[in-house]
Amino acid sequence: MGQWNAGVYKGFIIAGLISFIIGFFTQGKVSLDSYIAGYSALILGIMTMLLVLFNSVLDRIPNASMFQQIIEMLMAFGPFLLILGTISFILYLMIYYKKHIIDNHVSDGYYSFSNIAAMLIFIQLYITYTNVTTPNFEATKKISKVTSGILYLLGILTAICSIILYTILKYFTTDGFTI
Repeated sequence: MGQWNAGVYKGFIIAGLISFIIGFFTQGKVSLDSYIAGYSALILGIMTMLLVLFNSVLDRIPNASMFQQIIEMLMAFGPFLLILGTISFILYLMIYYKKHIIDNHVSDGYYSFSNIAAMLIFIQLYITYTNVTTPNFEATKKISKVTSGILYLLGILTAICSIILYTILKYFTTDGFTI
């Protein structure tokens, strides 16, 4: 059962990355829809990974107190929850402001910060993917503290980019005028 779950979340992550590649090389509605599909696939992959981690944490500490279980879960899930929250927020922004984005009624800063956020997510997913494919992770279902710290840092930078995206989409929509 464990190998099947690992194949599912790895497949969702790869499908999301392929969708992002399609979005980079297209424009307009196709590009936005491929980004939405990519973010959705990444959310499904991360949620599947969280289910695997949740089961392993509960198996590791069955007799621990509720406080110890919560701390252990936050240590194991924290980076993934931050990535999941940020991707979900960006996905929400893309769906909510879809018409403005397709009609190109957003400032140029939107595209810059959207690309920065996508690259930061790619880096997080690369780090995550390379760590979850190791034999150590397959055996313990834990990532190292250094990797967790790096994922937290990149997750905070991505969250800042998503807040900037929100500000641009909410307050700096244009009428489509370009120079």
